[in-house]
Amino acid sequence: MKSSCASGPLGWAWLMVLSVVLMGSRCGGVEAVPSEVWRRDVAPPFDYGLYSDAQGRLVGETSGVLLVHRSAHLEKVYADAQAGDARARRLLDQLEVATEAAGVELADKALGLGCSALPTCTVRWAELSELISSPGPGGTRLRGLLARGFERQARREQVESAVITVALNALLVGGVAMAVEGRAASGEVRAGAAEAEKLAREGVARQRVLSQVEEAAALEEAAALEVRLGEAEAVANGARQSSDLKLLERWRPSLREPPPGVAEDHPRWADYVSYWEKRYEELAGRRPGAARPSEVKPPLEWPDYTVFRSQVQGGVDFQQGVTRALQREATLTEAERVYLRGMSRPRVDGNLGLSREPGPVLTFVDQFMVDEASLAHGGKPMVHCFSNKQRDFTRMGEVEVRYWVSMDAREALEKYGGMVEIRRPGHPLFGRKVTISKVHLIYDGRLVPQKRTRVAIQQIARKFNVEIHFHE
Repeated sequence: MKSSCASGPLGWAWLMVLSVVLMGSRCGGVEAVPSEVWRRDVAPPFDYGLYSDAQGRLVGETSGVLLVHRSAHLEKVYADAQAGDARARRLLDQLEVATEAAGVELADKALGLGCSALPTCTVRWAELSELISSPGPGGTRLRGLLARGFERQARREQVESAVITVALNALLVGGVAMAVEGRAASGEVRAGAAEAEKLAREGVARQRVLSQVEEAAALEEAAALEVRLGEAEAVANGARQSSDLKLLERWRPSLREPPPGVAEDHPRWADYVSYWEKRYEELAGRRPGAARPSEVKPPLEWPDYTVFRSQVQGGVDFQQGVTRALQREATLTEAERVYLRGMSRPRVDGNLGLSREPGPVLTFVDQFMVDEASLAHGGKPMVHCFSNKQRDFTRMGEVEVRYWVSMDAREALEKYGGMVEIRRPGHPLFGRKVTISKVHLIYDGRLVPQKRTRVAIQQIARKFNVEIHFHE
């Protein structure tokens, strides 16, 4: 069958992403967008201007893909659309049409590559799952449309039902399907079809049970990133524009007119335009809940904004690496562990919300660990908090090292020590006040290469009863 590429900005970008997911596949010669474009993305605070014009029409070639990948932003648009917001409804309509069309294209490309066993031998299903990662109703809706388009095209091609079943399982349930992939790809697809259907049903049921928990985690992740961006921007050393509104108005950036050498659809440029507009509103006193205009800093210049965002991205990458390392360690025997010693059944969560007093103000701990074995029979919870720091000690003298380690240890204790309330729905300690058993400080080991400096850091932190680690 001869296929045609989906039209419109999102359809075009969808196919570029699909060409990465499909091994070697291309649509009309369009170059693929590397998965790192969205996988390494740090979502800015939500704003419709990041993705659409005032009427809800998508702007740029990659804004739709970024919206689909940014779980909290996607769910915001979906909720607003369900509530009747016209701009959100038009934006969502474009996502839905393009996503279903992408499912058709995915089936046509995957099933037309000459794979005799199963689409999973040519399609990187895991990357699709990462791209549409939201467990909420918006993400579920888009995954369903992608699967519907895939199934419709597969049945037109008269593909065997067993193959379609396992493919839909992979699209709708994600990792649940991987349990049958090995056998199916080796030619046992008929024998595994019934099991695939059973696993799909069980997986969907579990997905429904866990969706609220996962959505809460996704929202906390987004909120934590917004806090991180705000804190980092406030202390950024780059050049800033004027705080005089009349002068500032002359430098208003436009999505359609990026600086020389910057593509119109560059995702960071769209972020900068949104950031600039919000800062302008804050300086003008027109943004509810913002600080007083006299306390607001003017926006960073574009070059320094990119530096600031890159630094934040580096911090996010480091934190995610630590989280993965802790989660991997949780699967090891107690004798093999470095961070999680003395734990029987450690559970590790990243960016978990904590509060010290009733109210909406949360502190997001980089990693929160609880020994679930300590929760049995109403026992006292054993809980540890981890603070991650990328601080360059390579050129520091003894006095400077002592100053910064003391500052970092005090900050970690103030934020994460003592008694806190767990605020993430679905967590086994949700709503409970607990006393933190131990606070850990994890430095980027690449920035502390000297052994003597590491020893000094550990000695200083020991005085604060903070445990030090180095992650590389």
